[in-house]
Amino acid sequence: VVALLEGSDPSLRNETIVIGAHRDHFGTQAGLLFAGADDNASGTAVVLEVARALVTSAVAPKRSLLFVSFSGEEQGLLGSRLYMARPARPLKHTMAMINIDHAGIGNGRLTVGVTGLDEAGVRQAAASAGLVDQLDVYGFFPGGDHVPFKEADIPTVTIVSGGAHPHFHQATDTLETIRPQVLLTTARYVLALAIRLANETDPTTSAR
Repeated sequence: VVALLEGSDPSLRNETIVIGAHRDHFGTQAGLLFAGADDNASGTAVVLEVARALVTSAVAPKRSLLFVSFSGEEQGLLGSRLYMARPARPLKHTMAMINIDHAGIGNGRLTVGVTGLDEAGVRQAAASAGLVDQLDVYGFFPGGDHVPFKEADIPTVTIVSGGAHPHFHQATDTLETIRPQVLLTTARYVLALAIRLANETDPTTSAR
């Protein structure tokens, strides 16, 4: 499922920032329902809220933002690999992909994996959201819907809520375990990062 917020700058609106999360989980297995509240209804909720905030605010990002809800992540990145085979926007003009995965519980910090982007800019987005002391930045994360984008040399940012995720891939991953403040922190950061990537002169590193 995709939705496009077209950029406001005529010279940049053909360039795209993808913001995505997978909405699938395991369903019912051996009579147990795997609801997937943290993994990954949380990321899906963040994508929807960031889209809502941008559409209803006075902010007009220069580049276009494409919001994508992937399925099939748990079955081997089927949705994101299908997207790469049939992209809604040209891959050569896709400047970055932001992926949000299991972002609903934890210690209040954000774990961020970055490839192909300036780490300083990733941290500056946190500062603009008032979260500069809540970010832990690393390199490439080996799993998730950002992987096909990275394989195509598109810069990626993966965002996971920090700390333990004790219900990961368990039937206990239910709504009652979600911490609303963690979701809010994640959404604030994704919103700030999306605006920064959409408006920077060149959000990528020279290595791209």
